[in-house]
Amino acid sequence: MRQNPFREFDRIAPSDLTPESAVRVNGLLSAKRNPFTEFVENTRKKRALPMDEILASHTEAMDRLTAAYRTLIDECVGEGLWQADRKTIESTYRTASQIVGQIDWEMTDLEAFCAHALQSNDAAFFVMEPLGLFLSAFCNASSQSDIHLDLTGHDLRLSLMGYRLRKDITLTIVGDLGDLTGISLMGGCLKVEGNVRHYLGAGMIDGRIEVSGDAGRSIGEQMQAGEIHINGRLGGVGNTEGGAIYHRDHKIRGKKTK
Repeated sequence: MRQNPFREFDRIAPSDLTPESAVRVNGLLSAKRNPFTEFVENTRKKRALPMDEILASHTEAMDRLTAAYRTLIDECVGEGLWQADRKTIESTYRTASQIVGQIDWEMTDLEAFCAHALQSNDAAFFVMEPLGLFLSAFCNASSQSDIHLDLTGHDLRLSLMGYRLRKDITLTIVGDLGDLTGISLMGGCLKVEGNVRHYLGAGMIDGRIEVSGDAGRSIGEQMQAGEIHINGRLGGVGNTEGGAIYHRDHKIRGKKTK
């Protein structure tokens, strides 16, 4: 903490200045009045801490986003199980997009919410599968063109991240992800600094996916266009309809897009 340059004046009081100890310098010091009292009073004033407001705002945002996710689970899961089939994924994402458009949020809250969701004991997060769709809806609704999420330090791997990532958005995720990462990509650029599981880029319409680590089986299953680049180990390539898949600098499937 920075030293208070006026702290030494706290020890000076009028009673300390006796006629013998007081020294007159142009009449400033006297036994009757301490000329530095005004500094002592200023240091005792209580200052408002901006951090209090920051923490209050952060808590409010987490509560708001948690309530929104609980609404998504109530509407799309209820008391049953959530199955990651095409119809369910599409309907859940559609509901998530509607919820995102109805609440106040900022992109700066999203990473904190990810960490909160992955380590919370709140019953709202007992069903984690739709969370990737929920976060993808925020990314696609954002006005930012470059989005960065750090998901390191968590054992759970989110699935369905980057779903329908739209054109002109670059989403960088640091950490390992689960199944169905970047499926139905719609022209955006998804960068994963970590590993992913199965069905990477399945059904992607266009865009680019980069994975620095390993990828599981059925990579690019039914992808129509775009490029997938993987630097680590491959579990297997799926049945592609178009696009190109690269392992490091080696093209292993399809044609390079223009």
